[in-house]
Amino acid sequence: MNGIGGLTQPDFGGVATGRDVMAHCVFVVEDNTDLNKDLCEYLEMCGFEVVGCETGAAFYRALKTQQPAAVILDIMLPDADGYELAQYVRKNIDCGIMMLTSLSGMDHHLTGYKSGADVYLTKDSPLSVIEAALQPLLRRSHRTEGPEPQEQEIPADSWVLDMLNWTLRNPAGDEASLTATERTIIRLLIEANGAWLTRPEIVVALGKADTAENCRNLDTAIRRVRQKVMKEVGGELPVRTAYGRGYAFTSPAVVFGAAEVS
Repeated sequence: MNGIGGLTQPDFGGVATGRDVMAHCVFVVEDNTDLNKDLCEYLEMCGFEVVGCETGAAFYRALKTQQPAAVILDIMLPDADGYELAQYVRKNIDCGIMMLTSLSGMDHHLTGYKSGADVYLTKDSPLSVIEAALQPLLRRSHRTEGPEPQEQEIPADSWVLDMLNWTLRNPAGDEASLTATERTIIRLLIEANGAWLTRPEIVVALGKADTAENCRNLDTAIRRVRQKVMKEVGGELPVRTAYGRGYAFTSPAVVFGAAEVS
């Protein structure tokens, strides 16, 4: 999968999607041959089916024959922009997206998440951390056939986090759209059932290292989603913060569609 050439985006008309593909197929898109090999070999030892690609062209060719449950994307590829690949994947494929790059800093992180990444890690991350961060992304494709689930009953006074449509709805029915990171943060807070989550707890759950910078980035992300909710639904997001305690979602709330994407 190492050829270089013009990027030809595949036609998905004849490719299986969703639950018809292997749940543990991971694409590693990394132009550093040694890192690509090391990561592929490690993930294979962990039990995953791995497809290594060193260019964007190779990535698109691989998509013609297989669909991944998760992709690991470098940003600076010789023939493609990793941000654009992430946008393409998010639009066309139901899978998890991890960005693994040498680019650090809040601006790069924010651009990655806005492009559709679920997890953003730097290349100095241990292989064990990369594998651990993959697990929740892979579970979104680990679906089994079964009877139709009963419709979830939602109390009238509840906020609703819709995991399938990436929205947060207030009790009045007004909705705000969420990014991947915002959706994960809100889900963590709601599922804590009113308990306080510390900044390090949330940061680690997002697949990041417990550092002062990542905690500051978390504060920024929560501030942004508060502003977004105020603008789009005309009311305050019921997320409270307290020094030394962290964050808590303080109103009744339910997570809808979690089983399909968890």
